[in-house]
Amino acid sequence: MTVRALEFYSGIGGLHRALAQSAVPGGGSVVRAFDWDQAACRVYAANYGPNVVQKLDIGALRAADLAELNTDLWLLSPSCQPYTVLNPLAKGAEDPRAKSFIRLIEDVLPELVKMGRHPQRLLVENVAGFETSSTRERLLVNLRSSGYTILELLITPLQHGIPNSRLRYYLLAKASPLKFAGISGQEDRIWRHIPGRGSDWVDTRMHSGEEAPGIVVAEVRDYLDEQSYIEPHAHAIPEKVLTKWGRLFDIVVPSARRTCCFTRGYTKLVERAGSVLQMHEELDTTQTFDAFLEAQRAGDDDAVRLLRPLRLRYFSPTELLRLFAFLPPSSSSSGGMVGSFVWPEDISQKTKYKLIGNSVNVRVVTELINYLFE
Repeated sequence: MTVRALEFYSGIGGLHRALAQSAVPGGGSVVRAFDWDQAACRVYAANYGPNVVQKLDIGALRAADLAELNTDLWLLSPSCQPYTVLNPLAKGAEDPRAKSFIRLIEDVLPELVKMGRHPQRLLVENVAGFETSSTRERLLVNLRSSGYTILELLITPLQHGIPNSRLRYYLLAKASPLKFAGISGQEDRIWRHIPGRGSDWVDTRMHSGEEAPGIVVAEVRDYLDEQSYIEPHAHAIPEKVLTKWGRLFDIVVPSARRTCCFTRGYTKLVERAGSVLQMHEELDTTQTFDAFLEAQRAGDDDAVRLLRPLRLRYFSPTELLRLFAFLPPSSSSSGGMVGSFVWPEDISQKTKYKLIGNSVNVRVVTELINYLFE
């Protein structure tokens, strides 16, 4: 029997894609998705059909509306802005963007429980940092009082061989009498791996420069477009940006096995927005930038010429879709992944980056859904 799911804060459908690629017995189907962002809804409809996603204020949903949809699974990725460390003014539960999620959990879900129409399973995704928020405390209290068993995790795509550091908080919940496999006596911990699958994640970079033992992380080059080495590149970093901010970029080469977390501000912000590529691997990045900065200090108005040989560029939207596991790596077969993703023709590059940066890593969520149904 097909699992029927609701997708809240659906964005461009990462949770939908993860469910479609999962090994859920009988398969899974998102019967309705909800989001407020018009561009996200248009992209979602282009990829998953026009009759699934609804543009609406999730805070206005009623229990009666959701009961009619008769679903087994809720997939939720509420706004991370109230909780992200990148926002020094983050207000947590007091942020207006947190209100719809809190209402959903504190008002709508308990009413569905009373009606006997509540989902048997839930998956919630948010930024690392959510686990210290008052919203999380309210979430736990309400789920437990509604009869759910809970498992919390902090997982990064690096644990699944993807060269991208994107640590995220996940909450899985099962309605009584369903239980989680392999967690006996450890229900209250925040797991750093999926129970029964490996060991706790330890970032060993500061000690050896390698990832955790037993984990083989792919090279960045496996995720790049075929035309990556064509010059000039369509996503080359403007020289005026390099002149002013180039020293602040996180720069990786194609043979690297890690990139920084990509955010909605990629290509618009420099620090903590995501890595950029140095296509000329043989050049020493530090020495090249030292020469550039020395030339700048000496008053050389064309000092940026010294950076040109590095061939610095942004990752393309398609390359980010591969790193986010919406698409398979360019160097491999699909491996069970959905092999295409389309953008409406009038979606701008800026909007593409924003929507991808707001999304989830599909591979990680797929593995979590598989575990949720064990």
